[in-house]
Amino acid sequence: MDFTSRRNGFLLPYVIVMALVCLGCVSAFSSFTELTFLEEPSDLVVSRGNAATLHCSVQSETGTPSIRWTKDGKPLTLDNQNVLWPNGSLHITDVQGSNRGLYQCVASLLGVGTIISRYASLHTAYLSRNFLRQPQDLKVYLQEVAMFECHGDGLPTPNVTWYKDNSILREGKGNTIIYPQGVLEISPVEFADFGTYYCQVENAERARSSQLARLEQNGNTDSVSEGMAPWFVLTPQDTKVPEGSSTILFCGANGPDVLGRRPEITWLKDGQTIVFNNTHGRLKLKGAGSLQIFNVQTSDAGTYSCRSNNLEDSIDAEATLSVQVPPTFETQPQSAVAQEKTEVVFHCKLSGSPPPAVHWTKDGDPITPSDYVVETEDQLRIMGLIPSDSGYYQCHASNELGSRQATAQLVVRANGMSSPTDTFAYIDPYSGSNLPMEPSGLAAAIVSKRFVTLRWNPDDTQRTTGYSVFWREQSSLRERTLNTTHSEANLQRLSPDTSYQIQVWAYNDFGYSRKYASLVIRTDKDVAVPSPPHNLQVAPQSPQSVLVTWEAPLQPKGQILKYLLIYKGDTGSSRQVEVKDTRKLLTGLLPFTMYTIHVVAVNENGEGLGTREVTAKTYSDQPSEAPQNATLETASSTSLIVRWDPPPPDHRNGVITGYKIRYKKKGELRSATVTTDGNRRLYALTSLDKKTEYQVRISALTVNGSGPLTPKLKATTYEDDLDESEVPGPPRSLTVTPHATSIRVSWSTPSPARKIVVRGYVLGWGKGIPDTSLKTLGPDTQVYTIENLLPSSEYVITVKAINNMGSGEPRYTTAITTKESVEESYHPILPPVGLKTHVLSSSTIVLTWTDTSLGLNQMVPDNRFYTVRYRLESDSSKENSRFWYLNSTDLNAHIDHLRPNTKYEFDVRIVKGRNQSPWSMKEINTTMEAAPSSAPLDLTPVPKENDPQAVIMNWQPPAKPNGQITGYLVFYTTDPKQDLREWVVDGVLEGDELSATIKRLTLSTTYYFKVQARNSKGYGPLSETVIYKTPQADGSAGGQIDPVYPGDGGNRNGVVALVPKTPQSGDSGDGEGQRGGNSDNGLSTGILNIIIAAVVGAVFFVIVVVVAFIYCKRRDTEQRLKRQAQQNQQSPINGKGKGQGRDLKPPDLWIHDNMEMKHMDKGQRSESSLSMSTARRSSNDYRSMDDLPPYHEERNEMYYHPPSDHDERERFLPPRQPAPGIIRPKATKPMMIPVETQPPPREPIAMVTALPNGALDRGEQGMMSRPGFPRTQYNMQYSSGGPRVNAGDLPQPPPIQAFSIEYACTYKRPAYDEEDSSSLHSCHDDHSFSSRSIGYGQKPPDCHSLGQGQPMAVIAPGQHEFDGQRSLPRGNRPMRSFTSPHPIHQSKPFSGGHHHSTPKHQIVKPQQSPYKKAGPPLTSVPIKPRAIPVIKPKAPDVVLKAGADPELQKSESTEELSAEMANLDCLMKDLNAITQQNFEV
Repeated sequence: MDFTSRRNGFLLPYVIVMALVCLGCVSAFSSFTELTFLEEPSDLVVSRGNAATLHCSVQSETGTPSIRWTKDGKPLTLDNQNVLWPNGSLHITDVQGSNRGLYQCVASLLGVGTIISRYASLHTAYLSRNFLRQPQDLKVYLQEVAMFECHGDGLPTPNVTWYKDNSILREGKGNTIIYPQGVLEISPVEFADFGTYYCQVENAERARSSQLARLEQNGNTDSVSEGMAPWFVLTPQDTKVPEGSSTILFCGANGPDVLGRRPEITWLKDGQTIVFNNTHGRLKLKGAGSLQIFNVQTSDAGTYSCRSNNLEDSIDAEATLSVQVPPTFETQPQSAVAQEKTEVVFHCKLSGSPPPAVHWTKDGDPITPSDYVVETEDQLRIMGLIPSDSGYYQCHASNELGSRQATAQLVVRANGMSSPTDTFAYIDPYSGSNLPMEPSGLAAAIVSKRFVTLRWNPDDTQRTTGYSVFWREQSSLRERTLNTTHSEANLQRLSPDTSYQIQVWAYNDFGYSRKYASLVIRTDKDVAVPSPPHNLQVAPQSPQSVLVTWEAPLQPKGQILKYLLIYKGDTGSSRQVEVKDTRKLLTGLLPFTMYTIHVVAVNENGEGLGTREVTAKTYSDQPSEAPQNATLETASSTSLIVRWDPPPPDHRNGVITGYKIRYKKKGELRSATVTTDGNRRLYALTSLDKKTEYQVRISALTVNGSGPLTPKLKATTYEDDLDESEVPGPPRSLTVTPHATSIRVSWSTPSPARKIVVRGYVLGWGKGIPDTSLKTLGPDTQVYTIENLLPSSEYVITVKAINNMGSGEPRYTTAITTKESVEESYHPILPPVGLKTHVLSSSTIVLTWTDTSLGLNQMVPDNRFYTVRYRLESDSSKENSRFWYLNSTDLNAHIDHLRPNTKYEFDVRIVKGRNQSPWSMKEINTTMEAAPSSAPLDLTPVPKENDPQAVIMNWQPPAKPNGQITGYLVFYTTDPKQDLREWVVDGVLEGDELSATIKRLTLSTTYYFKVQARNSKGYGPLSETVIYKTPQADGSAGGQIDPVYPGDGGNRNGVVALVPKTPQSGDSGDGEGQRGGNSDNGLSTGILNIIIAAVVGAVFFVIVVVVAFIYCKRRDTEQRLKRQAQQNQQSPINGKGKGQGRDLKPPDLWIHDNMEMKHMDKGQRSESSLSMSTARRSSNDYRSMDDLPPYHEERNEMYYHPPSDHDERERFLPPRQPAPGIIRPKATKPMMIPVETQPPPREPIAMVTALPNGALDRGEQGMMSRPGFPRTQYNMQYSSGGPRVNAGDLPQPPPIQAFSIEYACTYKRPAYDEEDSSSLHSCHDDHSFSSRSIGYGQKPPDCHSLGQGQPMAVIAPGQHEFDGQRSLPRGNRPMRSFTSPHPIHQSKPFSGGHHHSTPKHQIVKPQQSPYKKAGPPLTSVPIKPRAIPVIKPKAPDVVLKAGADPELQKSESTEELSAEMANLDCLMKDLNAITQQNFEV
């Protein structure tokens, strides 16, 4: 199959999957069945005996839905009175009292689901005999205000008609106002208005008249002359109005003061005076003082106070305005399609006033919450979906203005999954090996009543991107899911004493693991305590009492012995009362205080669950204390200034609506009264008499009245007006009250004796010096608080008076702010106890605790939560240490992203609304260790004294060791382009060693160093590369090299001019990698593309020229060989194996030196030995880098382990790292094999060499520069009668894993030295191995076996040794095809000693392909380092069948000879590659 076909076949499943996904998306939208209401019923009020119609219309695109009706939640029976119209509407022919109730229209679609409409109320019209309010008798003075009100009780709301003296009163008179709300106002009252009044209320049912009320004239004229305190004729009432409508708050007052003036009416909202000019006309006064509000908004809701004041006194009347808003959907549930065993969430968020009550239904039936169906304030969550969950879900909301509903359809698809892998429709067969491994070591770290913490082993293969945890009750079909990227998980909201089946799957981009880890756990048992009491209600009865009622628990689980009623106010501790009944009147409470109340039932097993907390505020009361810090000062000859502060918060007993100021002259009995706003702190009394002493008292006001008065304040007005011809004098006194961050400053006016006008004051302050900050204040301000100061600091404060002439003399003082301290406030909530820490990993800790206020079962019934605070234990002694915070709604917390091997300090507290408990007792624990996350620091080379071939590498420990450092590894190389696995490694055993001496380096050579730290958990990152050049022999011209880039002063990557500079955070350039445009320091993208295209074109042209040249050269060579073959056919041949003809230059057949033939002594075969060590290379193995073999880039490498000083050093090596001692085979000289043509065909020559994949040292005699490699273990079948050449003839190291022939044929040819003048011709594609070489999970490229058949083992019976060049001896027999399986002539046995002539040869075909069978793996037992012995090359004993040498048949063509030579070339290359690769594993 060609690549295109394979690619198409590979992509076809993905195309199918995408098509199915698209079809699934389309089908998801088309799977919903429309079933909606076109019209829903509305509220009706009908007179008895009349007919009523509740409209309902349903639309569906599939079939005709069936419609039925319910009344008060029960099915409605259809009969002659209740008729169902064809469109679905309900017609009631004769409405009676029994027909009153709540109606709903129910529409069903067979096999799909059911929906229900909103509620519609049906009421019958009525008018009660009892009036809600009737007019009352009234006595007033002429020119005062008279007001009557009338409200009847009926449906629909009755209309009101007023009568005076039995005549209808019409609004034609100028002083009479008839309000639609049933209020009659007469202002001002005239003599003709006195008489008898009554009202008549009427609706569709009937009409009723109220009682009579008389309006009379007040004849007490004495009170008028003495002055009267104001009194209310009509007070405002609590009102509820829909948003957007208009309303009136009625208020009228009478009471002339001593001057005969009517009281003034003012309105306040929430204690603040209403400024009508700022209301844009929406609020205005109506009639005698009523407040009219147009287009009511929600912001208008609040408490309104009508204040009536005169010179005698002031009074207030309060009313609450509630703005009602019908339920409105902010978020509606959306239809969804979900797979079985998943979860779905329907969102339903509403607004309205009062807040609407929300409930959910499924197919018309109420939903019962459970562990798998969770209903919260604005959503419905269904977990572990099953097919029966399909249907219509509705969110219903209702309040006093009506009800609303929204519908969503859920379609649950049964996918039949037996495992999560079924969610992947197709898994690429080529990527199946990339699936993650199944999780291992699954265990329950913590098992509690309502949660479980799981833990498993992380994936060391790094193929896992996350985990999916599935769990369900063993008796339930519903399964829940949790995804996490950590190796632990917290399963919350479990049921006590319940068994759960748990599965953990690993997944990545290719899919789920093929297997999963499973576990069955059972949660702890719960205590049999009662369920919470229900229907808890509280109602304030007075400023000091609240009535609490409730009902018994639904699950008492035994006999209820008593109830515990727990309540607490805004301040103070919780109080507990034992109650035997189901109601309790709490007394002795504080006025206008919010109380939180809940009830707990107790049986013989203990306390059960508590109810949800409910709140109630006691009624307000008069203030119980007078205003604070009251002062009185003279401002002029006719004015005084009064200042004060509000009463203490605990004694205000309500909202302060104003302050009442009473003042009088000294010696007089009658006083005048002024009432201010509740937010005033200063008032100027004006129009006073000159040089007169006044007495002033102040009291605070609430809607319930005024509180106690302050003591008398006295001040005398000036005799004359003040002068401004000079600056004022200094303030008479200056007082400071320091706090931690503020200073309260107060002062007195300058001496009044000078009678100088004061226009204001300038307050200055500074730390140590005055007037660094200035504040200009008004003339009436004599108290100011300076904020935002530093604790424990001395400040200089000045105050000076100013007028138009300038500033007067200042007065100085100093103040020292106090030390800032955190005051321990009293908390009514007890803190959690039993805080415990459970360490799960190097970054995760789980906390658990107990809340003593929850009883024995420890279930959270309300909206409380817990705040966990933690910090580093080392910072606990610091004053301003940093904390981290985490909130949890359960009695446990899962804290991750912690530092490894770090000690933390934890505590927790409870938060319930605005209240919170103190912090619990602290718990300390340490996270587990992890591999170092940072590299060693400050790697510095230091030349070793008196040894230019050595360098001392010093470094500092990593900043984040994440545990105890147990050792370091030093990497170094001379070629920075090499992969890290090719660098030489030097190990340092002890973790406290911060230096290493690298010896036997090459003089005047540049080296690159890195260092790596390790601990008990693994290895950390490598340090930055440090470059060092060894000095010359005389010790000069060496040292550390600073890497420099063009245009950069340093190299962050540590390699000179090899890695381009990466822009850092501070560098200029855009953050997108300069995807377009020109940069300041480089060429534009367009120019770079042109340059790259030109270079690629030039390279392609050169390649074409070279290929053409090689082809022509090869063709010339073949023609030359043909001519030589024709000449050789005429040469004489000897029969003893000795060539007599002249040497001919063979084809381009070059064989690596590791396959060269050496003349070896037969008698020394058994004494020859080769060894290969697997120990790490030590820095002492070579005297200099010159001893190391040269590095070559594009080829596979051979690793070996040189001797080490310690056998234990092996366990400090990185996992799956290659042996650090890297020796590459040297580039070798070619050898030529002369070939002479012989007419008769014969068997191919089989050869073997005693120097496999190795060459002798070119340096000192007796020293090996690299190890020799033993021969590949082949299973060969020899002809009988002759000795065999076995792989065991040479000493060999432990077995090494070998590649198959598919891998071996792709061996990359080594680069040759300059002295080599030729290279091998490859008979097949010459691919290189992946950069991940042997020992690192290598992945060889795809290839095919050579020659389309089994490879042949090649044996050399003899070799010659020449000075300067090693080559095979020239024979006088030609080489026949190496692929010929059958010999033409049978060789005779060969005996005797060593011969210099070429003997007869025989090709031996292996019994089975050695390439198809991998060798045994490397032994895991550490091999003790040993020195490499000196080897003298010897020829192996190879005895073949020999006899008289018959003349071989001559080759018939030179083309055939060239083909045979090419086959020999390829076969030798494959044998070389196989041999070497077997030892590079």
